[in-house]
Amino acid sequence: MGNDGGALASTPEDAEVDAGDVIGEVERGDVEQPKDAPSRDERPSMGWLARYCRHCKRNPWTGFLSVFFTVLVMAVVVGALGLAGFDTENDKEWVILDDEVTSRTDAAEAALKLRDRSIGKVAGAAILPREKESEGATLMFQFESKVDGVSVFNRESILLMKEISDLVLATPGYADVCQLAYDGEGENATSLGCVPPVSPLNYFFPTVTRHANGTVANVTNDGKGADLVTDIDAVVRSFDADRRGLGYFLDGGFDPQTLHNRMTRLKYPVGAPLRGFADNSRDEEKQDKKVGKLWLDAVEKALFERFGMSAGFLSSPYLGIPSERDVEVRWYAAYLRRRDSQRIINYDLAWAFASILSVWGYMAFSTGSVFIASLGMFEILMSLPVSIFIYKLVFRIAYLGNIQVLSIFIVLGIGADDVFVFYDAFKQSALVPHVQDNILDRVTYTAERASKAISVTSFTTMMAFLATAMSKVMPISAFGILSATMVFFLFVVNVAFFPPALMLYDRYVGKMCSCARLVGDKAANAEVRGSKPASADESPTSTATLRAPALNDTARRVHAWESSEKPRASAPTRTKPANGGRVRRVTVNPFALRGSYAADGGDGGDDSSIDDAESGTKNFAMDKKRLRPVEWFYREPFFRFVTSPARYAILVAFVALLLYGAWGANKLEPPAQQEQWYPSDHMMQAFAKKREGFASSDEDRVVVVDVFWGLDGMDISRVNRWKPAERGELRLTRTFDASSPEAQTHLAGACDRLAAATCDAPGCEGGTLLRNGAAARVVCPMRDFAKYQSATNRTFPAAKESFASEMYEFLSTKHGKFLRKHVGFEAANADGSVPKMFYYRVSADSSLKYPAVARTARPVFERWESVVDAINAEAPVGVNRAFSTGYWSWTWMKTQEALVQNTVQGLLLCFVMAFVVLVVSTADLRAGFLATVAIAGTVTTVMGVGVHAIMGWDLGIGESIAAVILIGLSVDYCVHLANAYVEAPAWMTTRERRTQHALMIMGISITASAVTTVISGSILWLCILKFFSKFAFLITATIASSFLWSVFFLPAALVTFGPLPDDKWSNLKPLFNAIAARCVGRR
Repeated sequence: MGNDGGALASTPEDAEVDAGDVIGEVERGDVEQPKDAPSRDERPSMGWLARYCRHCKRNPWTGFLSVFFTVLVMAVVVGALGLAGFDTENDKEWVILDDEVTSRTDAAEAALKLRDRSIGKVAGAAILPREKESEGATLMFQFESKVDGVSVFNRESILLMKEISDLVLATPGYADVCQLAYDGEGENATSLGCVPPVSPLNYFFPTVTRHANGTVANVTNDGKGADLVTDIDAVVRSFDADRRGLGYFLDGGFDPQTLHNRMTRLKYPVGAPLRGFADNSRDEEKQDKKVGKLWLDAVEKALFERFGMSAGFLSSPYLGIPSERDVEVRWYAAYLRRRDSQRIINYDLAWAFASILSVWGYMAFSTGSVFIASLGMFEILMSLPVSIFIYKLVFRIAYLGNIQVLSIFIVLGIGADDVFVFYDAFKQSALVPHVQDNILDRVTYTAERASKAISVTSFTTMMAFLATAMSKVMPISAFGILSATMVFFLFVVNVAFFPPALMLYDRYVGKMCSCARLVGDKAANAEVRGSKPASADESPTSTATLRAPALNDTARRVHAWESSEKPRASAPTRTKPANGGRVRRVTVNPFALRGSYAADGGDGGDDSSIDDAESGTKNFAMDKKRLRPVEWFYREPFFRFVTSPARYAILVAFVALLLYGAWGANKLEPPAQQEQWYPSDHMMQAFAKKREGFASSDEDRVVVVDVFWGLDGMDISRVNRWKPAERGELRLTRTFDASSPEAQTHLAGACDRLAAATCDAPGCEGGTLLRNGAAARVVCPMRDFAKYQSATNRTFPAAKESFASEMYEFLSTKHGKFLRKHVGFEAANADGSVPKMFYYRVSADSSLKYPAVARTARPVFERWESVVDAINAEAPVGVNRAFSTGYWSWTWMKTQEALVQNTVQGLLLCFVMAFVVLVVSTADLRAGFLATVAIAGTVTTVMGVGVHAIMGWDLGIGESIAAVILIGLSVDYCVHLANAYVEAPAWMTTRERRTQHALMIMGISITASAVTTVISGSILWLCILKFFSKFAFLITATIASSFLWSVFFLPAALVTFGPLPDDKWSNLKPLFNAIAARCVGRR
């Protein structure tokens, strides 16, 4: 093949030659081709990608439309079948299915539901309408003095509380939803009206009746009085005197001497179950929504109007805490929080569109092409629906949760990185001497080079995400699978879509609009130096053999954007070289920018200066003016900096950073307090935080723990893990039998054992396992059964033969109706015989406040386990397999612990996989190790320095999720540089040349990708939910850390310790070649 002499012609304006500009060598004598080189008349062998590019050259529309419509059809199918709809939140989706604690909890809940269905066979309703307090719809208020030293119990503050209370109670609908008090039980019970609000106003505004002479006849603390009491301090002292009953109104810092009380609280109990619902614990959200329509929505609107609260742009009306008369007012209902959370999530997701637009804008600016930016954004946006198509229809995964929305923000950066690598390879192809200046050669070169770089980073990132797929926490596992699928899709579509798209762009768009051309390309008919004509058969060219006279040949070249017609190929000629038949054979750098052939220190005019005096090497000067600014920066000043003695300071500094980051990351622990989901100035967040500051009382919510006999967990062998509503089949204890006198006595005494149990864990208030110790509330059916037996002149324990019938009779009386869900009988038999008793349950109020984090709940949980184990050890056969469950509190504890464990395991697994991928891709142990150190440095810097030292966060849910997820973002940059270093041309025999080569060709892509990812992640700072803002910090910190470790530490390490082509101990290419040869031989 001929070569353009303009690429190597000696010109006066050539840049100064230095040792770093050597790109080829010249030999004397006749030209000798390698034995395995194809002849001039023989078409070079092509790989599948080169053949695909050739096909796209001939049929660009076929290639383009095939990919486009395949992607589009898959996206349409996803939309038409509703596969992209996110699952509604389920309280079981974050619960670890395959866990003993979960199995017990699910068994308890399944048994209670089963009992619900059988209760109807016993006369009378189990729970009266609105008899219980609704946990989701009850409305609570907090009032806090803003002035230091001033108690909230002063005249002005109390009058403000009264105004708010009157507004709430005057809102229509409260009488239809309030908790009801009853006189009597069962069918004979009559409603006494609404349960009074739990409020200090009941005591500050009592109803006073007087005698005819004016003296006080009676005082009723109902809050309905017209006048405020004159002695406010006396009322406050009464609160202090009855801490168990009235301590609810005092804060934890109450001073009994000065009577200073900074804040107080009150609540309006809403009843459950509502009419039409069988139980307060079933269909809770539906009941809460009904309460909202009947009353709560109107109360919220009235409060907003009262305090002038409104939502800003993409914001929440609850941002900002209202205050009046130096008193902050906060209110809370779980229903209102859920509704505001959904509103906030929708607003926060709207920022995803802003992120997409900003990334598209930067891509267009960086590439100088709206076409390239739009093509890249099409791939990124289509990655979600197409991946959902594969995820749901191929992998058969049903779950799609809100957390998977984060995949979009992640693939924005990854997809942009793929586009930049492909684009930069295409830009640089115009400057590569051995690549002809025709669209086929340029696209082929681009596809082969970019696909190799992208494949390595994509595979490593996929492995990082697949590490999360091993998580026990189902949403995290599903997130990892979907994200890995999206990364794979981006790689495949990038490689398949860009070649035909660029062919069409060359054929149509570039001709119609010069503004659409890629920045930096020559105008039509302009001479592109350093290029070669297209070969006659359109096959890509990859080698160059130059004769001396050909070096001064200056044939014009047809620009790629000007015409797609095949130029004629000149017949190869053999010209006898001048000067004794010397022939110059040039081995060309795959990314050797256009250079001028000149001897060291000469102008190239004197042929006698061809050879280097010592090595016979010919130096070529690179035309640095044709480098883009970022390429020039990395090749020249930055390279000189990292190869100067400063590199030793860089290495020492980064190793110290790695050690400090590892120390800080090791200090991360689960949070000691409830995680913050909203900003501090969000009312719901402030309410939750202040709730911990009140004095303890019987009105406070604590973790209710149930002890069950007769249940043996759940059979989950047929459960679909991706459907959180599926919990398995209930397993019963075959040996359960409570009918023996010994068993009855044991079950009655177990309640006393629980009440007497001590607990020295920090989460146990008062040093007892149950709240109020011996006076604790314990629902003990066997003890009440004993009382019933005594009242009916029967013996206890009952005889074994009559126990079941007598217990069944007891549960049908007014004394035992409320215990029907504590003693589980199967559905009534058709013949009227007594059904089988399949479980027994004891309920107790623990001393652990609800909600509790894992660090607090774990010691209390272990204490409960030890107490129940001791009870089992003393139990007779038949009732010796009891277990305890704290329901959500226990299962959430296990989830929090699993997230932390998965973080450690996931990081270790990611490091191992990253090292293996890097070693395989670079075929060098040393390069793989140095790149893995850079990845480890990135993660430890983010977690140990960023999360622990700077932000002061614990290893909470957001941090645990992001730690493993974001490692996928930390691998790309160092993988690009490490592979570029190892794959540098063989004639680059020094670490400096290879490092300079890697920085020059990959520095620009890394920089553009980093900026793009930071832009997409920074948008999340505008979100309201703290999880998203945390994620924004972790994304930006990961990218910044990865960028610094990749462009500072890794080049300095490669210059100092990097492998060379002749290194044998770390070079694995001979081993890989031997394995490949053996495999081929076997076939």
